[in-house]
Amino acid sequence: MHRRPRALALIAATGLVAGLSAPAIAADAYTPASNAPGAFVGIRAAATFTQDWTRNVVAQRNISTTSPVLVDNGGDPFVAVGDLGGNLRAFDLDSGASVPGWAATNAGFGLRAPLSTDGRYVYVPVAQDGKDRFPQFKKFTAAGALAWNSNPGTVYPASGGFLLAGFSLAKIDGMWRGVGASSGHWFYGLDGNTGAKNWEFRNADSTMATPARADLYGSGRPQMITSNDTSAEFAGDRYGGILRILTHDGKQICTATQLVTGNTYASSGYNNSSPVVASVGGQPLIAFGSTGPTQSGAGGNQVVAYDAACGFKWASAALAGQAAPSPTFADVLGTGTPQIVQMVAIPNGTAKYPRVYVIDAATGQTRADTGSSLSAYGASLAYPSSTSIATADVNADGAQDLFVPAKQGQFLVLDGRTRAVLATIPTNLVIQNTPIITAEPNGGLRITLAGYAASGGIVSSYVTSSGSLGTMGWPEFGQNPQLTGLQGQLAGPYNQMLQSQLLPSGGRLRSTSGGYTATMRIDGNLVVTTSTGGVKWSSKTSLPGSVLALRNDGNVQVVGPDLSVRWQSGVTGVGIERLVLGADGVLKVYSGTWSGTRRLNINTPIWSNR
Repeated sequence: MHRRPRALALIAATGLVAGLSAPAIAADAYTPASNAPGAFVGIRAAATFTQDWTRNVVAQRNISTTSPVLVDNGGDPFVAVGDLGGNLRAFDLDSGASVPGWAATNAGFGLRAPLSTDGRYVYVPVAQDGKDRFPQFKKFTAAGALAWNSNPGTVYPASGGFLLAGFSLAKIDGMWRGVGASSGHWFYGLDGNTGAKNWEFRNADSTMATPARADLYGSGRPQMITSNDTSAEFAGDRYGGILRILTHDGKQICTATQLVTGNTYASSGYNNSSPVVASVGGQPLIAFGSTGPTQSGAGGNQVVAYDAACGFKWASAALAGQAAPSPTFADVLGTGTPQIVQMVAIPNGTAKYPRVYVIDAATGQTRADTGSSLSAYGASLAYPSSTSIATADVNADGAQDLFVPAKQGQFLVLDGRTRAVLATIPTNLVIQNTPIITAEPNGGLRITLAGYAASGGIVSSYVTSSGSLGTMGWPEFGQNPQLTGLQGQLAGPYNQMLQSQLLPSGGRLRSTSGGYTATMRIDGNLVVTTSTGGVKWSSKTSLPGSVLALRNDGNVQVVGPDLSVRWQSGVTGVGIERLVLGADGVLKVYSGTWSGTRRLNINTPIWSNR
């Protein structure tokens, strides 16, 4: 009986090509070295995964960095996959049967980016063959038919190009809208229904990371968050990375740079890691890996974190390998709050083995580290940008357990609390993408993954009768089939408002520190209070039911239920306006404008209530 499952992802890595996997999988007998850094503690519980079905996709065509996607399909779910030959195929989640209509579907070029879905359609980033060229993004129906092509007039060469960033989706004003990032130095906003280009933004370099989507300000519309490289393309430029937050229609709100040369600091490096977002300490937190082949000083190979104003929060200690994979937000320690989990590959002779860090999301400090404990699982591993550690509560202890790729076919299932090995899944596939974990209707879990062996692309699905998805987990690449990169939900507004946003009667802003609150009281008075309840400032208005409005021009207004303006700041801005309650209890309006070859922001305060 089909059901509407909740997806959770399983990550993977490269290894040596071999045959198909065996049908039954049991826990291994791994014993770590007692003196190894981050040595495991506690006694592991065994878990058993059994192969339910396996299918060859296309002979001699490998499935590489294209993460598969689970399509709900009206409660009749199927898994869509793509390979380096451009072939797209779909398989019933429960039985592995081929979905009618997909037998000959081909996107036209080799597929390398993660797939995404709105539950009915599959969105596919296809090809980009040069700077400043609009790519082909394509949308396919549940029957494998092409619904639209963003750029059908361009004929790409046989060699094609490459897109590594997924097409992230958000429903805005009742309509699906997508954001595509290209290797041609641009971001594009597309209409999900027609494929029409709604906006474009010239970036500083190629983007390999899938943009995240989250409503950072409680504005009712999600923003776009992206991290990518910056190259010295023009005179005066410097190498490094850059974080950007843009509105849903492509207007830049703020930026933060991570420079490699000339001004190196603790969070420097290149950025190919897809950003992730979660509520941490009552505020939105953005995290991503910062790496870089060109590094100097203390920076690089770190996880870095920023707030919703692109303000730097922290950088982790330098990791032992490049933080190219996307981090994971999940409660692996069972504390009731999410941690950040990052995976790197560690050289060990001619092989590499996985090393896993658990990082405190509030401080950036390392809470746990597997060190060299997994060295026995080394091989020719590589972790590309479109991977992340997937989680589920396999041993039912209330904490998320970790699915970690290791040598070919050996997905390690680690206890989240202790990092002990609960099981291995010897798939015998080379996998360079993020598979999918779903809940079984009668309990237990299903893991569906796509990779390749000597015969070509293969999709396999395994089940276990134990465990559940649990809470505060990481459901597949990008957290969900829309690839939003968002853990859970954000419940803004927090300490700021975005232009055109309203703060309703009874609504409030809270400073990130200092204990100040700005409340639009039900009696119609906008009041800033201290941590002890003392009044610091008020608008001295008194019409019950009034709301606080930040207009598109930056004017702050208290508006009555009869639409009369009871108070206003009278300010006028020319950029993207934000109203921020600072740590000093002062309300300020910032006007953000951007310019220059690297599209950097200048955020100018244009009003305050001081």
